[in-house]
Amino acid sequence: MNSDKFGITKSKRRLKTSAITILLILAVAGVNGQAKTGMQVLKGSGLFRPLEEVVIASHVPGTLSVSDGKSREYFRISINGTATFNAGGAPGIQRARLLDKKGRVISETQFRVEPETDISDNGRFSELFRLLYKGMLVYSPAGHEEVTWNGKVYRYFVNWVLDNNNTSRGMQYFSPYSRDLTDLLRENQKPDGMIWSFVQPDKGDYHYYETAYSYLGYFSRGKGAWFVRQPVENHVEYNYVNMMYQHWKASGDNDWMKSGLDCAMKALDFCITDTLKWSKRFRLLKRPYCIDSWDFQVDDKYTPAAPLSPTMVVVPGKTKFGIFFGDNTGYYEACNQLAEMLDSAGMNTRAEEYRTRGKGILERIIALSWNGKYFTHFIDEDPDVKRDLGVDEKSQIAQGNMYSLNRGLPHEMNVAIINTYLGLRKSLPQGSPGEWYAIYPPFRKGFTQHDEVWQYMNGGMAGHAMGEMARGSYENGYEDYASGIMVYMLDLIKRSGNKLWFAYTGSIPSPPPPPVLKTIDISGAVNMDLNAPGGNGAFPWMGADRPGNDMEGLPTGEQTFKNIKFDVIDPGKNRNRVAIGLSYYKGWPQSAEVPVNDSAKCIYLLHSSSDNTPSEFAGAITFRYSDGTEVSRNIVKYRDVTNWWFSDLENERAGVAWSGPNKVSTKVGVCWVAIDNPQPGKKIDKLLFHAPIEGGIYAVLGVTLADRKHYVKPKLESFGGPDNWAAANGMAALVEGLAGVKNTGLAFDRVKLSPRWSSASADSVGVCIRFAVSDGYVRYTYLHDQVKKEINMVLTGSGRELEGHILLPGTAEKALSVMCDGERVPFRMSSVEKSKYVDFNLPLDRVRSVKISYQ
Repeated sequence: MNSDKFGITKSKRRLKTSAITILLILAVAGVNGQAKTGMQVLKGSGLFRPLEEVVIASHVPGTLSVSDGKSREYFRISINGTATFNAGGAPGIQRARLLDKKGRVISETQFRVEPETDISDNGRFSELFRLLYKGMLVYSPAGHEEVTWNGKVYRYFVNWVLDNNNTSRGMQYFSPYSRDLTDLLRENQKPDGMIWSFVQPDKGDYHYYETAYSYLGYFSRGKGAWFVRQPVENHVEYNYVNMMYQHWKASGDNDWMKSGLDCAMKALDFCITDTLKWSKRFRLLKRPYCIDSWDFQVDDKYTPAAPLSPTMVVVPGKTKFGIFFGDNTGYYEACNQLAEMLDSAGMNTRAEEYRTRGKGILERIIALSWNGKYFTHFIDEDPDVKRDLGVDEKSQIAQGNMYSLNRGLPHEMNVAIINTYLGLRKSLPQGSPGEWYAIYPPFRKGFTQHDEVWQYMNGGMAGHAMGEMARGSYENGYEDYASGIMVYMLDLIKRSGNKLWFAYTGSIPSPPPPPVLKTIDISGAVNMDLNAPGGNGAFPWMGADRPGNDMEGLPTGEQTFKNIKFDVIDPGKNRNRVAIGLSYYKGWPQSAEVPVNDSAKCIYLLHSSSDNTPSEFAGAITFRYSDGTEVSRNIVKYRDVTNWWFSDLENERAGVAWSGPNKVSTKVGVCWVAIDNPQPGKKIDKLLFHAPIEGGIYAVLGVTLADRKHYVKPKLESFGGPDNWAAANGMAALVEGLAGVKNTGLAFDRVKLSPRWSSASADSVGVCIRFAVSDGYVRYTYLHDQVKKEINMVLTGSGRELEGHILLPGTAEKALSVMCDGERVPFRMSSVEKSKYVDFNLPLDRVRSVKISYQ
């Protein structure tokens, strides 16, 4: 009797390309004519991706039945030879059965279907997907960090609630760790309902927060971790509810959701009962004056004194509060999310309570802050407060408007916000990387302690908000604009180190004219020769005792090094005294004064350091002003200056000015450094130079004044905020917006499919979107034939229902028909602004083939 064979070969292709995997079921005649089978895996892992083709062969006629991971049959056909089907349905262990005429199982085997999130057009969006995915893993190969509290390990993407919530938007498609931070913070919720802003593993590094925040009850430590509430923040509770809701929707874990409802209700109740969070006057959430929802406040005449960090803390009874719109639109969304969870748990009365509360919040913030085009950034509670922040505050457009696009605002408001940014695009400042600013125009006063103008939150371009703007634009009829953002995002990533940064420099103006330079006479303080040994009683160069081990080759007189003019003293004209040499060595001076009696915005030094300086500080400089005040700063080794042997230094404010050989070494050199005057409005009386306290020699060979600060071209990339947040919001826009896969149920049991590839001129795309925590997924291929005016899609997924909402090309007038598996399907046309969509509904009980014809 022959043995039967069952073979599986795993395809290693990307999503779009078709491949055939062979699955054999052989049925042969057995003893006395009874059908008998035997099966085994000959090669491969038995692992398939959804929509991979499977070919089954049988030498005995019968019926082939294939069921998915939920035991739902999704393919049935008579077989007498071979049959082909696309793997689909619920993932996990799937079964193929050969049935006889009476429905009895003749043969059975199993294989595994595993979806994996991927987007492939074999072009720019494949590349964008790959770079955004890598960007979400920028801090950890696994994409998550962890803390151990009370003996249990909790994993999170970022340890801050705000950051983790946003990063989860993209990471939920790749990592199952979307609930841990929610669980940890629920376990540590304060009795009044407050949620902590962030958590840290306890490594003994908590003392600042303990000292600065304990008086407010905003610090806690124990069981292996410590927790902090940033005093000015009023977004933590709604972000906590966002995280809980997001995990529930992805996981479908109703029991887990129900266990957290009391915590979520207490959290949202805290915001409207705590006197530091709730405005009785406006009946809205309040906070001190911050830039958008950030954790530092303004430094102006209204900022009360505090023992530590006045701009980071709240002083009850003294701090001035106001209304930031984003706290309130976020709270509105969280109320609706909590209401949905309460309804699902059968708590309909409580659900209506929060739904009504959210509606009231939205109505009041619109009445107070909406100007017809966008939300006004901040409105002080106290009408007598008149701030001078160097900008027309009512003209400022804050990034919270972009985030609010995706919080359930009325469509007409979303359209107004989008048009505001389209208008801003027409009048961007010089060198702007885009219109998606943290705030525009920036503050010229009040925030310089935390933010330079055009950086980070103060006029930086918000890379983290680009995805939010794109996602909101896709949903509101601005698909071409949204796809333009995604294409530009790819270009920006490639121009900035293959990473989407949290923030970019908001304006990069043209370089200023060269500064006016003036050399300063240092001859009254010099004491060191360029030669070794020194002549005429001068110290030898750097104390060298080996003849020829010196700086004899350095050009003297008026010299220009790196476009900086210096006057290097000729040793023959000054009794071999060329440089100021300072040291704590016996006999050496420890400091020296150089008269200046002039004004300058910047000074340039020509200087050097001995190789044996043991400290990071090569020396120091003091600015003494004509009014008697002084400001000092260290000369830092390897930042401002380096060793004179084998000199190697290059940064934006310092470098090697000259190098060459001497009789002992093939390379010696001296450095230049630019030091901006700490008090440029004051006249400099003199400069004092100081020796390195811990040993070594510091040498100054030239001093030059400049009438402007040293120009450093700003980097495209700014600073602040986690870059994985930016990548995650970009990924969410790619998944939900462009690929159009939106979970409308739990774990994709219901899905709204709105592919918008025609807005990006992408005609052939493969998409698979999977929730890592539940394995719920949607998989489709998209093929647009512009000649035939057809859109063909093959669809499958783990869920039950699919709502199609398919964008037609911009040139299309209307759809003519929708065919599913060769049969007509009822459809309707809908419009969002000028965009035309074809709408229909399908059960996802099997792999579906859809063709849309249009004219």
